[in-house]
Amino acid sequence: MRTVIVAALIAGASAFGVLPMATSRRSTSLNAFLSPEERAPKIERWGEIRAMTADEAAANLSGDELEAYNRYYAEVREGVLKMKDLAKLMMKDVDPPRIAPKSKNQRKRDKWALVQKREAAKAAARP
Repeated sequence: MRTVIVAALIAGASAFGVLPMATSRRSTSLNAFLSPEERAPKIERWGEIRAMTADEAAANLSGDELEAYNRYYAEVREGVLKMKDLAKLMMKDVDPPRIAPKSKNQRKRDKWALVQKREAAKAAARP
């Protein structure tokens, strides 16, 4: 009897399992890796391009290289601006503005003002 119950529980639990999807891995250009010898000239050229100023890039580059240069530095500028905003937000928490504590007499004045306000509300509520 117990084995029947255990077998039923196992069968029931496996009914809700996720079946693996049969996928085929097609070879694409993303799966292909360039050898270090094939990558070296591209890496060297990109290092030269990255070191250029905006004026040099506009004068010397054209086509895909100029677009890549502009896209790269646009992303870099955007990232720097985001980091500056993040740093400002973090500095607010690191160094919060200090509020001077109230003096004993100021606390008493505040309490007296609350008492006066409460008494005025009571007086206004009376018919």
